[in-house]
Amino acid sequence: MKKPSKVLPVIFLVCVSLLFLKTTDIQSKDGSETKSNPAIQLLLLSEEEPLTPSQPNIAFVTSIAYTGNLGGLSGADQKCQDLAKAASLPDNTYRAWLSTSSVNAIDRLGSARGWVRVDGKPFADTKADIPYKIYYPLRIDELGNDEKDFGSLVWTGTNPDGTLVSNTCDDWTDSNVGVQGQTGSNEGLSSLFTSSGVSSCSGSSRLYCFGVNKKSQVTLKPTTGRVAFVTNSPWTPSSGLAGADQKCMDDAQQAGLPGSFKAFIATDGASAASRFNENGPPWVRPDGVAVALTAADLFEADFLDSAIHQSADGLLYLSDYGIWTGAWSRTAAGTVNTTCNNWTSSSDANMAVYGTAGYTSRMFFTRTTQSCAATWLRLYCLQE
Repeated sequence: MKKPSKVLPVIFLVCVSLLFLKTTDIQSKDGSETKSNPAIQLLLLSEEEPLTPSQPNIAFVTSIAYTGNLGGLSGADQKCQDLAKAASLPDNTYRAWLSTSSVNAIDRLGSARGWVRVDGKPFADTKADIPYKIYYPLRIDELGNDEKDFGSLVWTGTNPDGTLVSNTCDDWTDSNVGVQGQTGSNEGLSSLFTSSGVSSCSGSSRLYCFGVNKKSQVTLKPTTGRVAFVTNSPWTPSSGLAGADQKCMDDAQQAGLPGSFKAFIATDGASAASRFNENGPPWVRPDGVAVALTAADLFEADFLDSAIHQSADGLLYLSDYGIWTGAWSRTAAGTVNTTCNNWTSSSDANMAVYGTAGYTSRMFFTRTTQSCAATWLRLYCLQE
């Protein structure tokens, strides 16, 4: 029998590719222009079966909390699958973000690409971006509810790089009090997403669930607004408020950011919020992610939409880094005892309040106190 010719299929694919490329564009990373996707172009011009354009995978945090006895990985995956089905989420294979003694959480995502939350906001583009470059925290459950309970924990057993840690509730089969499991924070970004502490396996924590069957590039449509960032290096108190503001201006100018920037810190007798106009545009990170819906929300909301944890040049996404703030809330005045003597002292004898980059709860601004001699804390900087 004569072997079928490959000419017609190739011609057909070329025609389809030309039509597809004429009508399909993908937003560039900075949102400034559009361009054709070369990966799709090459695939359509080959003799391979073309990749079907599809929506991104859905990722969510479970609405239900479980003990550390999840029935192993298979039991955890089934919980994700059942919740996704009950919520009528798109058909997919949903897997729990969990590591065990035999597999790393990051490897369980396979060759999938592109995840958005149930509310449509982007979570991450590639698995290499998890957890370092997360756009919005994974605190939306399968029903679309924002599970922003303060201190809400998620079982992970996983390091920031997606690999196994030793605490896995005996590979998620044990709920005894004396056994521990690694947890992440569903309101945290970067390393805090997957590694924020350990909990007794007798307690209840949620799960992260990821669809793994689709490959779809997820890009961010930047939001416009005033820019907020974290300094790219530590700042040691001693030069006063003027020195903190200058550090912010220096970072902004080196990154080519226009406008005037000031440190988001309280002073003796004045709050951090009082240094800025809350009636202006909201603040966004350098990558265009909205930190809060309104400017006032940055100062008053219990939870931000996303974290201020990116450097001015956009190159660093920081997490679990201490940030000088100087007061017990964003609208509370500082004192000499909470501001390193009004930011003029770098002595062990003085203290200041600090927050932690990577959190979207109030801990982003207020966590605990630290000696003014510390050389590892940074600043939040806001455009005026």
